[in-house]
Amino acid sequence: MKILLLDDHALFRAGLRLLLQALDRSVTVFEAGTIAEALAVAAEHADLRLCLLDLSLRGEDGLAAVADIKAVATDIAVVVVTASDEPATVRACINAGAMSFIPKSSAPDVLAEALKYVMAGAVYLPAAMAVSDGDWAPINLSPRQRDVLRGLCRGLPTKSIARDLGLSEHTVKDYIAALFKALDVHNRTEAVIKTGRLRLLPSEN
Repeated sequence: MKILLLDDHALFRAGLRLLLQALDRSVTVFEAGTIAEALAVAAEHADLRLCLLDLSLRGEDGLAAVADIKAVATDIAVVVVTASDEPATVRACINAGAMSFIPKSSAPDVLAEALKYVMAGAVYLPAAMAVSDGDWAPINLSPRQRDVLRGLCRGLPTKSIARDLGLSEHTVKDYIAALFKALDVHNRTEAVIKTGRLRLLPSEN
């Protein structure tokens, strides 16, 4: 798996790289300190799987970087790893196309678990946004619905989801409409957030 780290603090990037490689020895990590550097890496490596991105980039708009990177590498899953964990910030990042949100303030063991979760293809959100099992009714999804939901959570456009699953775009749109109804949500952002809160997607491992 190829992972891109976008953070303007070299020391944090180094620590995160070591942690990622400790979690999975097969991981290849690329580093960038600016949005321009990140876009150059994304353009060169079409098989990047994840981008771990800090919102607090000196002199740059980290939130805009989420959409910028997705525009260059539509299949990449962006995970925001940053200091703030305000619900409004989390929602803005998901709305921009991020798959998950990990607060930098997380304890080391929590950070490691969160990284393992997103590396396995699942959605991770701050603990404050999670709900207990007693607060929601079980949502039963078919295997194909879960496949489409996983694509939505990675921020993939409908065309890419259709290509990956060997379906027509029309069929994928029908699945998305059915998912919105099952999840009782109105858009992709709400679907991703609810998926993370309820831990609906098992890991790919």
